[in-house]
Amino acid sequence: MTAKTQTAKRTPPTPGQVIAEQRRQAAGQTAARKAAVPAPVKAPAAAMATPDTRTEAEKWNDELAPSLIVGRLIKFSKAGEFVFADDDETPIDENTNFVVLADQTLAGWIKFFPPDANGNRPPPERVMGLLYDKNFVKPEREQLSDNDASQWPVGLSGKVEDPWKKQQCLVLQNTTTQELATFVTVSKTGNRAASSLLKHYDRMLRMGKDALPVVRLRPGGYNDPQFGWVATPMFAIVGRAPRDSAAKPDTSVAADLNDEIPHLH
Repeated sequence: MTAKTQTAKRTPPTPGQVIAEQRRQAAGQTAARKAAVPAPVKAPAAAMATPDTRTEAEKWNDELAPSLIVGRLIKFSKAGEFVFADDDETPIDENTNFVVLADQTLAGWIKFFPPDANGNRPPPERVMGLLYDKNFVKPEREQLSDNDASQWPVGLSGKVEDPWKKQQCLVLQNTTTQELATFVTVSKTGNRAASSLLKHYDRMLRMGKDALPVVRLRPGGYNDPQFGWVATPMFAIVGRAPRDSAAKPDTSVAADLNDEIPHLH
């Protein structure tokens, strides 16, 4: 079934169901390795058949607010600015500090569907999980649907595109107001910026820093020979905040530059 013909309304998996499926896949892969027998490929739809381990409160909130977005949605606009999706005319102040709640990052694949005959667009299909959950299993593209490139739809670029896109959702907390927000991206430059930031977080973890990065949202870019200046999102790291006290970040220069150099053996 192609993306053009699949217009039936569907309910996206909840975060609890996604994590349950990630853990199920991880357990299955471990058992397969012990038996030295390749594990069969599971269809992505299996995520909807896993036991629902959510609390009653989580079920209630997921039913009324099914979005995976925490707080306000942040996007990088076509004008090359970080903006809130509900106020895309006002750029976010470049001097605003945000604590990156890196261990709450969602990552995986998302598939958008075209609108039906009535103009209603079905909810997207997601195969995602918490990136830093110990049981996270990276979903491979080959395990998803729509593997026949000849059936792919035409995308916004005017060219045939894979309907599945890599997506990352970074949870941020304003250090002044404590307001939560989520930066969501499916673009190559957005995913590259998010992963570069998370590499910094990984380095902090390796060095035993029990802290979270503090960043400012600033546009970057590069000159393209064909298109000229191309704006890209950039996370300027300005310090770090204790994991248990994100409300009081240390953004001094010394805070981000005094990392000890590990001994090399």
